[in-house]
Amino acid sequence: MRGILKYQISGLKDSWRNGLSNEVFRAAIAFPVLVVLAFILCMVSPALREGLLSYVFAAMDGTGALNDDGTLSALAIFSNNLRATVFIMAYGLIPFIQLPALALGVNAMVIGVLGAWYVTEGYSIAAFLAALLPHGLLELPALVIAFSVGLYVCGHVTRRLLRRDENALHIWDCLVLMSRTLLLALLPLLAAAAVVEAYITPLVASLFF
Repeated sequence: MRGILKYQISGLKDSWRNGLSNEVFRAAIAFPVLVVLAFILCMVSPALREGLLSYVFAAMDGTGALNDDGTLSALAIFSNNLRATVFIMAYGLIPFIQLPALALGVNAMVIGVLGAWYVTEGYSIAAFLAALLPHGLLELPALVIAFSVGLYVCGHVTRRLLRRDENALHIWDCLVLMSRTLLLALLPLLAAAAVVEAYITPLVASLFF
């Protein structure tokens, strides 16, 4: 068991050295920039803000994360986030169109829109950060990793199909990378983030309301 784990970690490290780290760096820079851009656009354009808010709130209502007593379900949060990250990585198997980049933009937009809503409702940025960061410090890195793996995989699939690049990863290798990332990085981060979001974030946020 220990040997298998070491082998999987070694494989993930190899991918990191072979270009995955570059994708993570780019995604880690692009994500907060897009959050700030979405926030600014929503602050200067009330019509855009209201339109995007209706989309965001409808999406949040469909998650099923809220229990009947008003508390959050850690299991539902974990399930929703796990499904999202799996799809984000899987989008990378579709060549040419870089769908994980679109997912990165949409998720950044959601955070920016919610930040603008907090401010326009009279709450402080500190209140918004209190409602985001306790679990976001775990959940957002998981999202960035998922975006990065999706973009990395898309690049390799595109190179193999378009340029017939024999150095690009095979589909099987891409699936192995996605599985390793899911098991070794995303599952622990998302599980911890779900527990924090359900039980700790509400306590921290309540100090600002």
